[in-house]
Order: sequence, then C-alpha cells, then structure tokens
Amino acid sequence: MQLTRADGTRFTRDLGFGLEAMTPGPFRRDPPSALELEQAIMVVEDVLMPLAAEVPPHEVVTLQAQLPLAEVLGSRELSRESLEQLFGQFAAMVEGDPLAAANLPKTRRFAAALLILREWMHHLSAERVELAD
Repeated sequence: MQLTRADGTRFTRDLGFGLEAMTPGPFRRDPPSALELEQAIMVVEDVLMPLAAEVPPHEVVTLQAQLPLAEVLGSRELSRESLEQLFGQFAAMVEGDPLAAANLPKTRRFAAALLILREWMHHLSAERVELAD
C-alpha cells in the first residue's frame, strides 16, 4: 500500500493481506457465510488498526483493483456512506436475505474487495473512494 500525504511525502506499508489472502483465508465459499464475514472483518481490522496512528484522515482513496468494481458498483466514485450501504446489503444477503444484494456479485473475491475497502474507509477516515479499474 502506498499513500501520498498532503505534503507530498510517501507512506508505504505491506498490509499482509489482500484478495488472495482473504480467499481462501476466512472466505471459503461463494458467497461467504455470515461467520466467514465476521472472521474476515477481524483479520482486516487487526492489520488496519495499527496504521490508524500513522495514516492521517484523508479525503480520497484511489483504488486500482483487479476486479472491475466501478462497473459492479455503478460509479467510479463512492462516498463512505454509499460504500457502507453496499456493505450492509452484502451483509444482509450473507445473513439470509437473498434479495438484499441481488445486484451485487456473490463471490469471495468481490466480498474481500468490498470488505477491505469498507474497513479502510471506516477505520482510517477516508471520505470517498475513486475506483481506477
């Protein structure tokens, strides 16, 4: 992970997780179960929380993803609130509401990308994400 701070300095860290680490990792099926989702949240939080003191709150996260997220999510730019809504829909789906996320992919890789991005924005205080597929 590499961030460029407002003063132009760069911050680089190996996060130790990603789509491949989450699948199979905590995510073992398509779609992940509610228990798998909870376990994955803990894995991501354990990695991100120590970074909170080093990463200042930031307006925008620019994400280059292997998955075509903008096409799936319907926009190249999403607010933290919009991403929280999408994550809530996905979580409701894995908890048993098949219609909650009817328009979202049900794969482990999508779940991992959505979860990692949501946790980053939530815990490291990013206001919006720009998707650069």
